[in-house]
Amino acid sequence: MGFWNSIKEKFDEADRRTEEWIESKLDFDEERLQTLVESAQGESVTRDAFLIVLDGFVAPINLLDDEEQPHYFLNGSTVDVEGQGAGSESIVGWDRDRRIGGAYTILTSQRILVIANHARGYDEHTIPYDIVTAVNLNRGMVGIRLSIQTKSATYHCSATKTKNKYGSEEVESAVDYLRKKRQQTTEEDSDDALDQITRLKSLYDDGAITEEEFQEKKQSLLDDI
Repeated sequence: MGFWNSIKEKFDEADRRTEEWIESKLDFDEERLQTLVESAQGESVTRDAFLIVLDGFVAPINLLDDEEQPHYFLNGSTVDVEGQGAGSESIVGWDRDRRIGGAYTILTSQRILVIANHARGYDEHTIPYDIVTAVNLNRGMVGIRLSIQTKSATYHCSATKTKNKYGSEEVESAVDYLRKKRQQTTEEDSDDALDQITRLKSLYDDGAITEEEFQEKKQSLLDDI
């Protein structure tokens, strides 16, 4: 036992030194990262999660905007994109793209950031909350997957590693947060559209635009809600 413990300790020490070397190559603000972790709503936002190396010494922390606050970091092994977001034909057919390796779905104060980390690098997808049309949580015998639907694409993001580490409640809380953000942005868009319609009506009453123009622009605003 002493021999194998010694071997394990040497491997652990090598892993620690490798992690320290990688961190030394990453460009990030330690104080800011700590603040983001402390301010997050979910347990899954951790220092280790945001320092996962993607490619060329880039980590998730480097992909956040200056004023962006992450609240949930869902971790899995696959990302499937159907529709326009797929880009080209893949092993699973046209208009569908699958990435296997690391699947990170980050819910922030501003957007949904989907990162697919794979052998050839990493793919980054930004999904604004106001274009989300449906959110589903699919539970399997072992895994769990979040499906985010927009008008042009659907993103199927594995969250099994988060479920295994923090429990299903963390994933469910993330879905609740996503749905609330979607509802909030939808209500804001609705209020903005109504304001624009009111202004258009004033222009129509003043004779600045025709009835046809008024009806066309009004319908376009209503369609976007």
